[in-house]
Amino acid sequence: MIRRELSTVAALGLALSSGMAQAVPAIPDDAGWSGYLNIGVGAGSSESNMLAGIGPADLGDEQVSGLDQSPDDEDIVLPALQFQIAYTFNGMGTQLYLSNQVADHLNFDLDTTLETHFGVRQDFAEVGIVDFSLAASALPTDVWKDPYLVDEDRGDTERTSNGLHIVWGNILGSPFEFAWASREIEIDDERSGKEGELGLTSKEQRSLRRGGDFDRVDLSYSWKINDRHTLVPGIAYLDYDLDGAAMAEDGLLLQLKHSYEKNRWRVVSKVFYEDLESDEANPIYNKERDVETIGGSVTAFYAKPFGLQDWSANAGVAYYEGDSNIDFYDSSFGLVSIGMLYRFD
Repeated sequence: MIRRELSTVAALGLALSSGMAQAVPAIPDDAGWSGYLNIGVGAGSSESNMLAGIGPADLGDEQVSGLDQSPDDEDIVLPALQFQIAYTFNGMGTQLYLSNQVADHLNFDLDTTLETHFGVRQDFAEVGIVDFSLAASALPTDVWKDPYLVDEDRGDTERTSNGLHIVWGNILGSPFEFAWASREIEIDDERSGKEGELGLTSKEQRSLRRGGDFDRVDLSYSWKINDRHTLVPGIAYLDYDLDGAAMAEDGLLLQLKHSYEKNRWRVVSKVFYEDLESDEANPIYNKERDVETIGGSVTAFYAKPFGLQDWSANAGVAYYEGDSNIDFYDSSFGLVSIGMLYRFD
């Protein structure tokens, strides 16, 4: 549950997306430098019993009064800073880039914190564009050492992740796109179930560990209805193969993106549904955990505001709610954000 909450906060804080319809952007014909910078801020609320904070924002209560309660609401303010700098080689269809992004390349996404990517894109003509990148956590993220400690201040610890991403866009000249992401998640000081008086055995404590491996496979289709409307339906399989068997889970995610363009306006929206289940009973609650998640976002862009060339003003709203069969793992996040996006080439 914690990785979904972390990723959602990062994505909400960066709901000022670039408006790309597909994960792999087109490689420019001209050689040289290109990129963008997006600066903004978001404000909203969060509910989480598992997450302590991300970047400058505190996102959870130090104390919980019971293990059967849903999380309290917490107000949040998050800065938004996104960038990409890329260099395209002359006549080779090759581009190197450095960026910070969420896994869905600047769209609202559930399955990663904000990451720094260093990668290469290659256009293989009729085969498609292949994007390979190495990724690592870009923001300091804190979780509770033992989230199940009751009526005492819970200490926090850092959570990091690193891994690789491979995306194949415009497969064989078609609108299909395939993506695979693999990450290793690490918790600096994992003490789940150890600090309280739960009476768990060593084996049961190990089953609550939150570090481990994560894999995600996506398939999407970009349907350009006309010059103004584009729909991108997608399906993904998610596998959290974590060290703690009770925290490990897998399942499917369904999503639908829509892009609308008219004159200087562009509106990008997304809705999704995710269903994840665990195969082993949680030793605290004596049942297997499952969670259904729904959410979405809408971001509007207005090009050349106040006559500023290469700039776009943007504003977004995003919301996410995760409903678990165990109330302690419920979570929700909502954010309204504004920003300015600058592109250069």
